[in-house]
Amino acid sequence: MVARRVSQAAGPPDSSYRRLAEHAPGVLWSASETGEWLYVNPAWTRLTGQPAKAALGWGWLACVPADQRDRVRAAVAKGAADAAPFEVVHGLATADGRWVDAHTQAQPSLEANQQFVGFSGTCLPWREFAAVSPSAEEEPDGRQLLDLLPHAVVAYDASLRYVYANRAAGELFGIEPAVFAGKTARQLGVAPYIASAYEQAVADALATGVPQTFDYRIDTGSSTRHFRARVVADGDGRRAVASTFDTSAWVRVQVEQDTLLLREQAARTQAETAIGIRDQFLSMVSHELRSPLNGIQSWAHVLESRVDAGVPTIARALAGIRTGVQQQVGLIDELLDATHAMTGRLQLSMAMEALGPIVERAIARAAPKAAERNVSLRAELPPGEIRVWGSAERIEQMVGHLLGNAIKFSQPDGQVAVRVEATQDEVRIAVGDTGKGIAADVMPYLFDPFRQLDAFRARRPDGLGLGLTLVRHLAELQGGRVAAQSGGEGQGAVFSIYLPLAGDGEAPVPAVRPEAAGVSAGMLRDIRILLVEGHAEARAALADSLQQAGGAVVACDSSAAALEHLRRTGPGELPHVIVSDMTLPGMDGSDTLARIRELERGEPDRFPSPTPAVALTSASRCEDRIGALAAGFQVYLAKPVEFPQLVGLIQNLARAASLERR
Repeated sequence: MVARRVSQAAGPPDSSYRRLAEHAPGVLWSASETGEWLYVNPAWTRLTGQPAKAALGWGWLACVPADQRDRVRAAVAKGAADAAPFEVVHGLATADGRWVDAHTQAQPSLEANQQFVGFSGTCLPWREFAAVSPSAEEEPDGRQLLDLLPHAVVAYDASLRYVYANRAAGELFGIEPAVFAGKTARQLGVAPYIASAYEQAVADALATGVPQTFDYRIDTGSSTRHFRARVVADGDGRRAVASTFDTSAWVRVQVEQDTLLLREQAARTQAETAIGIRDQFLSMVSHELRSPLNGIQSWAHVLESRVDAGVPTIARALAGIRTGVQQQVGLIDELLDATHAMTGRLQLSMAMEALGPIVERAIARAAPKAAERNVSLRAELPPGEIRVWGSAERIEQMVGHLLGNAIKFSQPDGQVAVRVEATQDEVRIAVGDTGKGIAADVMPYLFDPFRQLDAFRARRPDGLGLGLTLVRHLAELQGGRVAAQSGGEGQGAVFSIYLPLAGDGEAPVPAVRPEAAGVSAGMLRDIRILLVEGHAEARAALADSLQQAGGAVVACDSSAAALEHLRRTGPGELPHVIVSDMTLPGMDGSDTLARIRELERGEPDRFPSPTPAVALTSASRCEDRIGALAAGFQVYLAKPVEFPQLVGLIQNLARAASLERR
């Protein structure tokens, strides 16, 4: 769909326009929304000697001096990023071997729905463009060329009198072009506020030699038209040329975008308020629930000291009270942990940990519950020590959640097995049961919060439905992932936690970069990373750290540079993972990822699946996290980022993407 729109906007739409373009004495061209030429008329070949076919794409830059190409390309890229008019002055090689100054300018092409689809523009020798004069000595081709332009062009002398106006200028001001010569704008009856704006810009351009730009509008009562004027003086300061573009369509698009932005900001403000109220409510609920639970537990101790605990009924009642209090405290902790994890406020204390003792502690804590339900519990732990970089407390919590679920959904005399196995770069903790299994239509939503209230009703669970959600978030925060498998109803289930495997030996001693502690040199081997970071020092430091971890890093300082890299890179060199700052010059991280996704959809052969992306930001509010994830980022990390966590995430995302492509 995109390609079709571009081609319609880029090429001459009908035969009459094509005949006009083919016979026009000046260079007329059209381009895609990225700025690459899709059409140029024969005047280009007459001017430069380069065949029109060779000029398509970025081929025309071969006629521009090598030291000016980056500047020209940057001007085009900025116009494409902003979907706005642009112009640039540059050298140009002519067919007779000379170098001349040329003026390339373009207007955005918009469809009826105001969708930006490309550019149409001109490329004129600068001396011919800037030194237009109505004198008899002037070549007739220059005037004919300027009369073909869709925008108004007028020339002034040093006394601010007109010396020339093209046909579009006559139509703009409602005056015959021939009448302009020798008169001032006020003498021609141009509105005073418009005449003053032009005269001030011309005077400034003649005095300073610096091009001047200003905007104005014309209200007719029934409609409003918007214009942008650009004034450039010639080299000797005797004349100036003003080009005026009708920007009404572009302004309408901007107004619509601003309106949508205001609506989005209002919606985000409402969401932020609602989230703040929710967090306050959860904190209040936690406090209000814990207070009476503390009282219940205290009174239970009083009863134990005052009554005969040897009576079976009393002993069972006291045990029931203690168990109920522990369950309620566990539910409150689960609720708060899950909320903090989903809002990005859960902090982990990471260290190099031996996995075996952690799993054994989780199994020991689950053993009484398994015995109560007559479920056998066994473990398969490999010989030798397996070390991971993570939080021992949270790993034990994750395994405990999976064991609790497995035991809860197992029938009496059922079996629950815990298996730990390590590969070259990750460790898997698998918890399997012989219970009721999971239906296929439930699997895609298994780790979503609160899904148990409807989809899992047939399994009659208790709890809040947040356990698996919390397990997933905890695994991701430690650079890991989770997965689930089941043959269906009655076939049992296997839940797996994957965590990055740390190297053998103790945690490395921090040297030059403390943030790289715990990361072995080869953890990112064979992983290509596109890093987009506007801050020079942060970009250099992070790129160097990722390279030290074994990654192949391409660092870009802007969204435009990242998009250009992706367009130019072959399929075998495309990044496995994108790491992007959310605050970038010209285009923020969300907009950048949107453009990348658009590029990927347009080239499915090069991009068989979306490239995983990690968002980095100094903003840590809940709505910032939600916005980043909604924009398509897989992971959101608040600065300063714990480097081992980032490395683990990159490794995990690259591996998951590789599995999806198989």
